[in-house]
Amino acid sequence: MTGLTGTLSAVVTALGVLAAAIALVSTGSRSTALQVLLDMLVAAGLLRLTGEPSLPQLAGVVVIIALRLLLRTALVQDFRRLRPTDAGRPAEQVGRASGA
Repeated sequence: MTGLTGTLSAVVTALGVLAAAIALVSTGSRSTALQVLLDMLVAAGLLRLTGEPSLPQLAGVVVIIALRLLLRTALVQDFRRLRPTDAGRPAEQVGRASGA
């Protein structure tokens, strides 16, 4: 990794933390803030891969992307489980056709 890409990666990481903080303050949603942070960390990780990537750098990006996918899936399922039910139906049946 050259000095420029390392610097850019650090800047993107710092901006990601700032963007996540702004998202948290403006929306009040921790899941939105976490998704913003993870997206920015993916961008920073991809910047680190420019040039001649090493195996540890590639593994770091893979871990960040896998973590992002796992957390997003968990957050979406948690959101669906916690949202209020529609018309008194159980949460498991929300969104399904009635009579099924």
